[in-house]
Amino acid sequence: MLPYKSFVEKLSRDFDQIPETSEIKSGVIFPLFGSNTIAEGIILTERAKHLKSHPGQISFPGGVMETSDPNLLVTALREWEEEMGVKQTTLDVLGKLEGLHTRTGFHITPFLAKYNGDFSFSKNVDEVERVILLPFSELWTKPFYAIEIPNREPKHFAYYFDLPDGLLWGATCEMILRFLKDHSSFDRTPKLVKPNLAKPPFLDPKSL
Repeated sequence: MLPYKSFVEKLSRDFDQIPETSEIKSGVIFPLFGSNTIAEGIILTERAKHLKSHPGQISFPGGVMETSDPNLLVTALREWEEEMGVKQTTLDVLGKLEGLHTRTGFHITPFLAKYNGDFSFSKNVDEVERVILLPFSELWTKPFYAIEIPNREPKHFAYYFDLPDGLLWGATCEMILRFLKDHSSFDRTPKLVKPNLAKPPFLDPKSL
């Protein structure tokens, strides 16, 4: 559990700045749930299994910036409404986190927000398989792994949490880890393992 007052004042609120990059720009909502003063966990989605991009992967609500979007916060909030089926007024946007470059040519900007709704989501079944409530406690206790990405200098690692709701990995996992390392006492060292799959996610913890 994380008190909001411990990190809210450290967040950027420059919502209009758009990254100067040739990468595909996207915005996501990093939604926290809990009480008015304490963040107890994160709301995530499992992407629909028929999607061409990252089917079945645990992710944040969000998507690619459209030409009509004045900034990436607008993108993220629009996608929140489309995917979760609830109004953006259920969110209190707290600030912007550091953007993330992916190896697949995207730049993702996460916007931290506090969810104030009643969890009555009307998810878009064309995009979302299910909504996942991830308590922070699971990130401190569930199996945590890393694999070294070959042919990268300096060394680079991909991280994985083996959760009851599935495997948390990729850009979503990276953004969550950055947030925890910057704004909490999280100091876990992952177990370094070898990849055991030939394609993404490259790791099946159940076969270790």
